[in-house]
Amino acid sequence: MYRELQAEIKDVDLILDFKLDIIFNSKEIASMERCDLEKIVNYCEEEIRENIDKYKLWYDDENIVAAFSVDDYSDEKMIDFIYVTYENRRNGIGKKILNNIINKNYQVLYAWVDKENEAAICMFKNNNFVIDEETDFKYLMKNLNEKEENKSIKQRMFEDEVAKLAKKYGIRYNLRIE
Repeated sequence: MYRELQAEIKDVDLILDFKLDIIFNSKEIASMERCDLEKIVNYCEEEIRENIDKYKLWYDDENIVAAFSVDDYSDEKMIDFIYVTYENRRNGIGKKILNNIINKNYQVLYAWVDKENEAAICMFKNNNFVIDEETDFKYLMKNLNEKEENKSIKQRMFEDEVAKLAKKYGIRYNLRIE
């Protein structure tokens, strides 16, 4: 059984190693100059530190088996990365994490996936992601995340937002959406 824990500042180096493993194994990075690579490392470390609350770690007993991050993307969500440690790959952990992300979110989900990463492309496609955009090296994959319960969640959020605005501006209203 896996357990998900919030990443902490002490986990920055580990998460940085995971992200850099993904980045540096990309063809996109192969032709970059050393100074540009250093900028990427520095940017990634700073981004992780500033957004540590968006990073989650998955444990099997006491061992970290995976990490992932989901961030806001306009009114939608972007899966920043899913990383499974080498010794734990091909055990369905990435799929479990992706299913967990889909189930916990009601928004449209996006993920950038390297064109060379056939396993990740297959995993995303098997979870109703489609290719939305394409660059030379990556696909932007999209899942509309159209679960039935999402409609009621969105309705409650809309009603809450209307109530807040009405209170703020002293407007009386009677909103009932059926």
